[in-house]
Amino acid sequence: MLKPAILYRDEIFAKLLEYSYTDNMLFYMGCLGNELPEIEENSSGNVYQYAIIGEDNKLIGYFAYSIVWYSSCVYNFGLFAFDRNNTTIGFDVYKELKKIINYYHIHRMEWRMIQGNPVEGHYDNYCKHYNGKKFVFTDFFKDRCGKYHNEVIYEIIFNRSESK
Repeated sequence: MLKPAILYRDEIFAKLLEYSYTDNMLFYMGCLGNELPEIEENSSGNVYQYAIIGEDNKLIGYFAYSIVWYSSCVYNFGLFAFDRNNTTIGFDVYKELKKIINYYHIHRMEWRMIQGNPVEGHYDNYCKHYNGKKFVFTDFFKDRCGKYHNEVIYEIIFNRSESK
């Protein structure tokens, strides 16, 4: 179940800090940084942040995204699973994505990731389902060990308008 992240801010921060300097944080941040998300009490109306709550009211993940209402674009996704392989996370995120598409009638969706992220196959399938595009930038990012990683950008256009 998705709940406002502000209700679980301290717990989210504590859980994220447990993953400091790991590949999990690298895949979440997309860089070598270890920055915690800004979870504010007052939102500007274009940033959505959720705690993903499993059975027994246990925090199992964090999910966030931003929307530019003027251009009807959703972007800047952030997803971190504290309870790996918990299907509740996928179901809750999928329901929210359906809401973004069907309720907000978003025109464009985009997100980025470092290639090799364990959820890449899920992202590929989701993008393919909506006839989206996947762009790969080779050797975009170098990790602490000197290994290069590709960056992937996904783009989906809903209700594509015809150019004249």
